[in-house]
Order: sequence, then C-alpha cells, then structure tokens
Amino acid sequence: MVDLVEDINGSIVQHGPHSDRVYLMRLNTDDAAGLIAALDDLAVKNDYGKILAKIPAPAWSRFKRSDYVKEAVIPRLYAGSTDGFFIAKYFSAARQKSRAADSASKFARPANSEPKPCSAGRVNEDIVACIPRDVEAMSAIYRQVFSSYPFPIHDPHYLKRRMKKTTHYYCIRAKGRMAAVAAAEIDTANQNAEMTDFATLPKWRGRGFAGALLHHMERQARRRGIQTAYTIARVRSDGINLVFKNGGYRYAGLLINNTHICGSIQSMTVWYKHL
Repeated sequence: MVDLVEDINGSIVQHGPHSDRVYLMRLNTDDAAGLIAALDDLAVKNDYGKILAKIPAPAWSRFKRSDYVKEAVIPRLYAGSTDGFFIAKYFSAARQKSRAADSASKFARPANSEPKPCSAGRVNEDIVACIPRDVEAMSAIYRQVFSSYPFPIHDPHYLKRRMKKTTHYYCIRAKGRMAAVAAAEIDTANQNAEMTDFATLPKWRGRGFAGALLHHMERQARRRGIQTAYTIARVRSDGINLVFKNGGYRYAGLLINNTHICGSIQSMTVWYKHL
C-alpha cells in the first residue's frame, strides 16, 4: 500500500490510508487559504486521522486560525532566513495522544548547549554516489531493513525516478557489496536538504556507517549551496536519533503518531543543523 503524491493548486501533497494522513510537503504560498480548505476536504472525505504540514513561518497565522498546532520548528529552514514549522491538525483524540514509548525527552538538548562537531567516525570503506544501476541493490537493503515505509523505497523504479530529480543517494560498500545507503533530498530554491532513507544491513551495524554517510552528505550539500539540513526520524530508534544528535543536530520537535514505518504508525523526531 502506497500513499499518493499529487499537486494541489501548486502545492505538493502526500496522502493515503497507509499513514492515515495528509502531508503538505511543499506549500504554494500564493494560495494558502484555498489549500487549507482543500486539505480539510481531503481529510474528511477519506476519514484520515491527521494533517501534517511543513510551512514557512509567515503562513502560520492562517493555519493557526484553522485549528492547527505547532509540533516542530526549524530556524532559518527556508533560504537561511525564514523559519520552517511542522504543524498538525487532528481529526481524532486518539491520534493526537502520544504514547509513553514515544517520549523524545532523552534526545532533547538544553537550549544553551552547543552542538557537537560532526565526525566521519572510523570508517575505512569508501562512500560513493549511487547511480541508476545501483537501484536493485538499494531496494534490496530497504526491503531487508524496513517492513514498511512512508514512500515506496522498496521499488527500484521509484528510486530511479527520485535519483533523476532532486534526491542524491550515497552508499558504503563492504567486501564488494553494498552495506549501507542514505539520501539527501535537495531543495535548491530554499537552500535546505532532508537527510533521509538511512539503512544499514544488520551484519554491518555498529561500525559508524550512518554517521559517515551523514558527514559525507553534509559536505556535498554545502557545495551545492545548502544552508540547512534536517531529518525526520523514528522516535523509537535510539540509533538513528543519536547519529544526528552526536552529529551536531538540534532537536526541533515531535510529530505525534505521524508516519507508518516498520509495521505501524509511529511518532517522529525532527532534527536540524545549519551547515
């Protein structure tokens, strides 16, 4: 089951029963009022439990009047100057209730602390950019690591389409075979990048591959003029959250009962770093 991604009046929206939500991924700021009504209609018509929206701060007042709540804030997400908000509207009390297992308090850093410098770790293997002929190996890793995912990364054709657009994949090979993979989804216009789709085969975990991939992707993003990197991670995965925390990322907030991943709808942490 795969949720749909479509253009609604110039805004990019993902929705479907898989994550039981509407996700406004990119807002057309020229039609915010019209889009808010369209999102409500979409949620009510399909009986979705939640709307999640990623928006620039100046649009917040319109959404706030329509009963949205703020869940995460990334300073200077857009073009290094405008804050980005992750906001939500819930259509059931149960969907809005955070589970005890989803507490992100252990990851939150005191406001006056300084981020740690990112380190590539002790990885001897080379990190290389993935190319179209790698998609079968990439999808095989994703199928092994994730029983479900909010986007069809198990499908080689989907990976190839993303690779041809704005997503840059990188991998680490060990003993001649792909052992770990990750992606940087580049938004050139807004000078930000989502660091996402991290997966390491079980036999190669504990070697710092995810941290090394993150460090490499940051360097590549800087060369492309990217000012802010961020990620959305499973709150229940201590490993990936610590990769970002130890890499100098700051905790931005918690998206409650947000994403169908690894077999269930889970809450997600948001992290960011100014490059």
